[in-house]
Amino acid sequence: MTEETSAPRRPDLSRHALFAGIADAALEALEAVSTLKSVTGGSALVHQGDDADALYFVESGRFRVVVNKTRTVAHIEAGEAVGELAFFADGKRTADVVATRDSHVLEVSRHAFDAIAKDHPELTQAMLKLVSKRLAVATARTSAMSSKMPRVIALLPAGDSQLPDGFLDRMAHAFEAVVRPETPVIALDRATSDAGDSAEYQTWLAEQESKNAYVLIDGSGTDEWGEMICRNADALVMVARAGRGNPEPNAMERAAMGWIDTPQRTVLLLRSKADKTISKSASWIDPRAPKLHHHVALDDDSDFTKVARFLTGRAVGVVLAGGGALGCAHLGVIQALQQADIPIDFIGGASAGAAMGGAIARGLTVEQTLDQMEAMFIDAKAMKRLTLPFFSLLDPTVFDHELRTRYKTKDIADQPINFFGVSTNLSTNGLHVHRSGPLWEAVRASGSLPTILPPFIDGEGNILVDGGVLDNVPVKVMHDLKIGPNIVVSLGDPNEIWRTEATYDQIRGRGRLLRDVLLRRKREIDFPSIVEIMSRSMVVASRMASKEMLGPQDILVNPPIIPGMQILDWHLGRQLSDMAAEYITEKVLTTSDFKNQMRN
Repeated sequence: MTEETSAPRRPDLSRHALFAGIADAALEALEAVSTLKSVTGGSALVHQGDDADALYFVESGRFRVVVNKTRTVAHIEAGEAVGELAFFADGKRTADVVATRDSHVLEVSRHAFDAIAKDHPELTQAMLKLVSKRLAVATARTSAMSSKMPRVIALLPAGDSQLPDGFLDRMAHAFEAVVRPETPVIALDRATSDAGDSAEYQTWLAEQESKNAYVLIDGSGTDEWGEMICRNADALVMVARAGRGNPEPNAMERAAMGWIDTPQRTVLLLRSKADKTISKSASWIDPRAPKLHHHVALDDDSDFTKVARFLTGRAVGVVLAGGGALGCAHLGVIQALQQADIPIDFIGGASAGAAMGGAIARGLTVEQTLDQMEAMFIDAKAMKRLTLPFFSLLDPTVFDHELRTRYKTKDIADQPINFFGVSTNLSTNGLHVHRSGPLWEAVRASGSLPTILPPFIDGEGNILVDGGVLDNVPVKVMHDLKIGPNIVVSLGDPNEIWRTEATYDQIRGRGRLLRDVLLRRKREIDFPSIVEIMSRSMVVASRMASKEMLGPQDILVNPPIIPGMQILDWHLGRQLSDMAAEYITEKVLTTSDFKNQMRN
């Protein structure tokens, strides 16, 4: 598996954009003092901490840049340089550079480069221009991986599963449906391949790469075939028939996971029909540590298209902010997107956003979700049961029962749509992202308004409160989970100024307050309530930061809110949802910005 491959023909550097405009004499001089090296997939080209005494140009293949042995920060492809920052700074390597497939590089020593640069200064100018670009990227804190989607994708049966007949072709058709018409999509298996040995296969891959093609390859078959495919793949898709067979990774999967890093691993969990119950997904997901998993119904072509969107960086995410009953606006947004046939591939949010997103991830319709919210908060009065204020102002008993009943105890991983919720972890002083465990627990933790409801304590003893405390619009979490466009829904006008006509000395004392409560007198003055203060306090920072967190493919929408509506006004939820649906349909979906983002 680690045997070095034979080198291809002498490279033609002029075909790479990096050397555009450089005279032939300079390129010939560079080739003359360089050495062509083969690097086996999984092997390191340079190690963090080494002296930067050589410069490399990738002739074919692909590399990943790994900091501290754990964090992949960039991918480097054919035609790019490796190690130019440290080389020109005369310093140490700041990361490992590991081949993600069998690759070939042109190596130039410092002494050799300095010698020819005297006669061909344009080479130094080209390298310094590249250094400037890399530094600009680093300064902007833009990950180099964001534009490096995998092109060569290996598909393996997981455990003792087998790929269904025609599965590879269905995936290829799904890719063709989402990429640009001029982009080639190639499906290859052992029976249709004419690749003789590893060198021939690498040459063929380089040709497809030069065409900007997507290559989907069935890695099942002989060990020799599977090793060659997986060692030269950019991404690994492990395909399981969930609920059947042994979920333990097979030998080829274990080998492939040694070559292909976690961020480039995906698990597909197949079921025969869309209406079949999903269960026990974690037993297949956990031992493979993928970045994402997807449920695919074999009778539903749209599930194949969804996977293709994820693997090509076109998956559509929806991020929902917190805001109590104001979160019913989220349902109107979702309704408008569904009516416009805009896919929702991934949904997540904070507090009320997690509650609405969790219901949709379960497969509920907008109408069913509205019915559920009214049943919880109007009929069962889940947020109107006061208690002795030792742990919270409200008794959570009914609220928790309603959540368990309506969101079920099923694992997040078993939901048909990818979902995340966020809470604030008081134990670790950080954001807690819920991607596994019972769905109802994620919704409960994410909506635990401090002082209003008691915190949620998870199975590890973490003390969790409302996600809006740290991040009420968790778009960055979505960025970390996937590449592609996101529809980010904030609640209320971010420029709104909240003022009251009440004065501080009008606050009621405890005697008057107790009397008014017993006599059920309404407030005479508009002094902010504890619920209003807590809710507003949580969203101030995130509203200010929401625009700064947006990526170039994100669309921020602020559906209108019913004037005077508060976070516990659930009786206005259905009206608010209708308003939001109308707003999105008329004011957002028709804009050129929205159409361009969805098209790209």
